[in-house]
Amino acid sequence: MLVGDSPAFRRFWYVAMPASKLEEGPQPFSLFGEDMVLWKAADGTVSALKDECCHRAAKLSLGEIRGNSIQCPYHGWEFGADGHCTSIPQRPGLTPEIAARAFVKRYHVAIRYDYVWVAVEDPVMDIPHLPEFGAPGFRFIDCFHEVWDMSLFRLADNFFDLAHVAFVHRDTQGDITNPVPPAEDVEETEFGIVSKAIVPVANRKVGQDYTGIKQDKTVRDRTATWWAPCTRKLHIKFPNGVEHIIFTAGTPIADRKLIFTQFCIRNDTEEQVPAAAAIAHDRKVTLEDKRILESTRPDVPIMPWEKPEAGMPCDKANNMARKKLREIVERFGGTPLAHAAE
Repeated sequence: MLVGDSPAFRRFWYVAMPASKLEEGPQPFSLFGEDMVLWKAADGTVSALKDECCHRAAKLSLGEIRGNSIQCPYHGWEFGADGHCTSIPQRPGLTPEIAARAFVKRYHVAIRYDYVWVAVEDPVMDIPHLPEFGAPGFRFIDCFHEVWDMSLFRLADNFFDLAHVAFVHRDTQGDITNPVPPAEDVEETEFGIVSKAIVPVANRKVGQDYTGIKQDKTVRDRTATWWAPCTRKLHIKFPNGVEHIIFTAGTPIADRKLIFTQFCIRNDTEEQVPAAAAIAHDRKVTLEDKRILESTRPDVPIMPWEKPEAGMPCDKANNMARKKLREIVERFGGTPLAHAAE
């Protein structure tokens, strides 16, 4: 199954871009084949509209902000944050009746964690809550916002896969001599799962720089919280009291292409561990994942009629996540996939 196979996934929030991009003017963005323009009005209101003027179909993202409206570059029509026309230069004295008939589609949009989030259709759940963001004693470190050539569902699989650490991350935190992953406790939530485990890891130089622990081995008290379809909070507690919280979000832009967004939240200071050291460690780890994940097939067997892949007992969390995705398709996906099975 590919992420575009079911309309269910149109009903979730996805990271679009850093909020700071809106200061540069209207920004184009596309999600599930819907071309949008993201923009910020003079009063601070952020809007996501269809990137097409209702008059002659010019792209509004090529226009400019005029106070609390966005102006089409073709004929100068202006639209407010709600998508309704606010001005037609060629027709002075715009009446409410005319404005009501001249509008462009509006999408769900929000600013959270210094990023713009969008949803194509009415979202079935809220944007995940991170209580540590902005809390006293914690700092925010922005890390990555980039395109990866891989499936959204393969990234979701990887979020829980403790079995790959020894092999994929042998240059960072993996121990190739100890390939058996630790036991984990896994529980379901309405739209995701939570996995907890105590994980022994290698602590090489790049790891020592970001943990502040100088031994060559340490342990992670790890809680991984996943929200469908592809958002994760990885809360890591180290023996020295350092908490390193990694938040990762995948945004599908094609069947085999996604936007990979990641930031971290820590309970230490810049003087104790420079942000650059934290980023350097996570950069090396993510590139190890990226190399493998970009080699995988984009389709993932989720529905009952799809041929399952071979498995092993430690795939428990992965399989539970796939089960949750299947439930979401069956609950919110309508009938297209049912027809595909016939």
